[in-house]
Amino acid sequence: MTMQETLTWQPGTTEQTPLPPLADPRDLSGEQHQMFVRQYQKLGPVFRLPRAGKPLTVLAGPEINVFMARYESEFFSTREQWEDFDTVLGSGMARARDGQANRQRRAQASKSYSRARVLDQLPQMMEITRQYSPWQVGESFVVRPAMQRLIAEQLGRLLVGFGPGEYLPDLITYLDTAITTSLNYGGERDELTPQRQAALQRARMRTYELAQAIVQAHLEHPMPNGKPDLIDEALAEAAKHFGPNASKRAGGAALGPFLAGLDTVANTCSFMIYALLANPDVLKRVLDEVDAVFEQGPLTWETLKGMTAVHGAAIETLRRYPVAGGHRAKVARPLTLAGYRLEPGDDVFVAMTVPHFLPELYPEPEKFDIDRFQPPRNEHRQRGAYAPFGLGDHTCLGAGIAEIQLMVTMATIFHDYHLALDPPTYTLSIEHAPTPAPGNDFKVKVLGKRAEI
Repeated sequence: MTMQETLTWQPGTTEQTPLPPLADPRDLSGEQHQMFVRQYQKLGPVFRLPRAGKPLTVLAGPEINVFMARYESEFFSTREQWEDFDTVLGSGMARARDGQANRQRRAQASKSYSRARVLDQLPQMMEITRQYSPWQVGESFVVRPAMQRLIAEQLGRLLVGFGPGEYLPDLITYLDTAITTSLNYGGERDELTPQRQAALQRARMRTYELAQAIVQAHLEHPMPNGKPDLIDEALAEAAKHFGPNASKRAGGAALGPFLAGLDTVANTCSFMIYALLANPDVLKRVLDEVDAVFEQGPLTWETLKGMTAVHGAAIETLRRYPVAGGHRAKVARPLTLAGYRLEPGDDVFVAMTVPHFLPELYPEPEKFDIDRFQPPRNEHRQRGAYAPFGLGDHTCLGAGIAEIQLMVTMATIFHDYHLALDPPTYTLSIEHAPTPAPGNDFKVKVLGKRAEI
């Protein structure tokens, strides 16, 4: 069977089927995405990385992305990694991560996280952006924490009618600890020290307090945004199927937007600020477009759809600086893939963003080029070439909301402020704990206000 000319697969294995090639342990340095791309170019779409115990199998390349989008649920399981995540969060997310149960869960949740949730709230999104970016001329600030605050307030107020306020540091600790200890690409469990365990316990308690406060606020004053939101719907559903877990389900709905979008959107906003400031020609195009649109009044879905420069910059940021480079899984059924043996229980990392950096798909892949996505180029439409939000049945349900947040937030900030890298010669450093993000040395300086706020 062939998915594309270069990728063969078939169920089952034989003893004569070879194991995937093992990467040279001396060749694993550099940025994570660069290392994966290098190994893919040397070894092909299926290879192993040495580690303590059993090597980790890596699946990479556009053909793999096409295959996994269609067949992952048939041959692989992600349940175990989410059980680790549940151990830290107690979220119940692992129970429906594979197969038909996962598809049913996604079908039920798709409405909750569709972009329709926010399309009529773009003026409010702009207002929240301005409220939480009250920067003064001459001020210098670290970008990522500023974006975390801003995005968390957007997610909270627009989706559950309640911002995290003083709970945000605890929410970040709660989420980051869970990711670091259970979802790292190598699969080795990062055990908590007593000090970190105590910090997690406090963060968990405070985060549950936030969830209870959100639910209670909806019980006292339903529909804070003038229409049923995620909590109103969760409470209505709980009233139909009342039981011991009814309030817990509503509390889970209260935390869902933060767990799903805080790190990913805040980190991508931070990367986009860097990319625009480091590429003045692109920034000028974005500013010209933003200024022209804002002259017409507040952003609407119709005007947003016509902002090709801002949209190009947003999705090029997601390509060039992916915040979710892949995901862990386990082989559930024996499989021969690209001529190599994969056996049940093998740990696998699906390096889904390797295609983002292949020159045969994206010429000069390290270049920030916002025209890649316009006709006739349409580089992202090549099969398996673009996967910033995951693959197939594990694609992020909130991708549409995330793109809108990126565009509205960046359009508002760059319309209002004249920003510069601080220092002007700054070169981006990327941290990977828990997810790829600009380092805390990434600061910008407010050189002036471009518009009255």
